[in-house]
Amino acid sequence: MEIYEIAVEAQKKVSVLIERKKMKTCRLKVFPDSTVKFSVPYNASKDWIAKYLTSKVNWITVKLKNFETTKGYAATTEVRTGVSIRFLGEDLIFSVHESCQTIIYKEGKHLYVYSSDISDQAKLLQQFEKWWRQESLKVLELEVDKLYPIIKKYKMERPKIMLRKMKTLWGSCSASRGIVTFNQYLTKAKPACIEYVVLHELVHFLYPNHSKQFYNFLSNYMPDWKDRKKVLDQDVVHGL
Repeated sequence: MEIYEIAVEAQKKVSVLIERKKMKTCRLKVFPDSTVKFSVPYNASKDWIAKYLTSKVNWITVKLKNFETTKGYAATTEVRTGVSIRFLGEDLIFSVHESCQTIIYKEGKHLYVYSSDISDQAKLLQQFEKWWRQESLKVLELEVDKLYPIIKKYKMERPKIMLRKMKTLWGSCSASRGIVTFNQYLTKAKPACIEYVVLHELVHFLYPNHSKQFYNFLSNYMPDWKDRKKVLDQDVVHGL
């Protein structure tokens, strides 16, 4: 794999991985870990690659800054007072207290965590993980209840909802088993973005692939789905 360096800011360079593939067009991607990959046809010349990447410097810079701005929202690795997390598109700040009770509750902009041993991070993370899954399932069940009537009239059964940590998908659908699996990190997104993913997966019960009919149906019920997807991919994609 070739490597090409571009200057994105003064005294700062970014390495771009050049991947030659059997394809007719090119594809430039910036990943949350700051990796930049440029896929091009086998016959693309080095001069053309250099010129194209130079024309995309501003775009790459913006992408890298966006990822840096929201870095760390995907995975919660520490539960302690002052650390922030994101839930339904809003920042919540942990407020951890020692107590004989083991409870977590949200109040305003704070997430209060009570535990018998606040020095035990493994225990706190397990407690938080349990709370997160319960709250996420509540949110997603409500969204499915709200949007299910769209496919119900086509004699589709209401699917069962599951949660799983996924690295590359916001959701997946198994029509044969009647199950929709959502990414556990999805509930970090704004409600409008969550609504888009839920509808997207429900529509797959009618159209299994991403055909023109699929997108026409999706657009009919959610004309602004592309805007929602853009916000979702830029805002919550870290760590996925």
